[in-house]
Amino acid sequence: MTRLSPEIQSVVEMTKAHPAVDGLFHALLVALENAPDSSIISAALSQIDPDQCQNPQNRQRAANLLARSDSPHLARHWRIEEEAVLPGNVVSLRGGRLNLPDPGNAVTFADIGGLEQVKDQVRRKIIKPFQSPGLFQAFKRKSGGGVLMYGPPGCGKTMLARAVANECKAEFSSVKAAEVLDPLVGVAEKRIVELFQKARARKPAVLFFDEVEALAQRRQFDGRNNVNTVVSALLSEMDGINASNEGILFLGATNLPWSLDAAFRRPGRFDRTIFVPPPDRVARKFVLRNLLNQRPHDPALDLDAIVEKTPGYSGADLAALIDTAADFAIDDSAQANAITPLAHRHFTEALKECRSSTGEWLSQAKNYSDYANQDGLYDDLKAFLTQYAR
Repeated sequence: MTRLSPEIQSVVEMTKAHPAVDGLFHALLVALENAPDSSIISAALSQIDPDQCQNPQNRQRAANLLARSDSPHLARHWRIEEEAVLPGNVVSLRGGRLNLPDPGNAVTFADIGGLEQVKDQVRRKIIKPFQSPGLFQAFKRKSGGGVLMYGPPGCGKTMLARAVANECKAEFSSVKAAEVLDPLVGVAEKRIVELFQKARARKPAVLFFDEVEALAQRRQFDGRNNVNTVVSALLSEMDGINASNEGILFLGATNLPWSLDAAFRRPGRFDRTIFVPPPDRVARKFVLRNLLNQRPHDPALDLDAIVEKTPGYSGADLAALIDTAADFAIDDSAQANAITPLAHRHFTEALKECRSSTGEWLSQAKNYSDYANQDGLYDDLKAFLTQYAR
């Protein structure tokens, strides 16, 4: 079950202790309307007995939140009348809770919309060993190792990697294939050795391999029967043959997990795999709100209407949508010789030009989840695709 933040859990506990106080439940609903992930909404409201909430508008708001969070079974318990519509669903965007952080700044999990289940996996498998080394040493569990994150492009894998490094209080180094590969024989291998030497000198450290498939692609022999030595060098360093990798975390991000050499999934390498999906309704609203926070916009802008028209959009797609809408608002501002805030009409035009970029990836990924999932590697992907197809 999703772990709630201390702030939200405390409001839940007070609401349970004083169910007749409408103001407490109202405060909880306000917090949940700004939640970054659907699972937070269901985790909070599943702890409260709907029958103890006597305010029909609050119950309906809770039902609406659960329905948008893909929890229809919970929504039915909260709904008083199926056809009832709560007035005033539009939430003002003024004073949004967070801005999307600059990738160069410190990023935390709170900055990332959605992915709560992914964050829980990361906390358990990655962060806790760094934060409680003594406890893990007692069970002969080492901090470090490797985690492979995969999913459609633009869904937050790089941002998640930076947040992991910050949560671990670890040195963060991003490695791109273009910075390693070289046409001269032996140069790329030497660079890989140097990367690991620097990481070992700065432990605890996170080595993040972006688009890792370019470095870790399946090994094939060329016409002279020479195997890809870059892959071999990377595997050797990850194994720590010549030096200990204790306290070093390898994070890989890829859109093409099926193209990686199978040797990278051996224990001690990228032995833990995490699927990073496109944002759901609640996460898309969170991302849109944060992207709009520093832009002039109509406070009555209905984000729910935009959310319903953007299924499958990645975080990058949503950013492109807002940029396109801003272009239309800039045109209006130039004609009016005054700032014209972003409004619904600008998004209506932008949606004619913008499309989700994840559709092709999801179609390709379905084949692998259906026909190449013998070891359960793509179970999370398969579960997502089953839900996504509904």
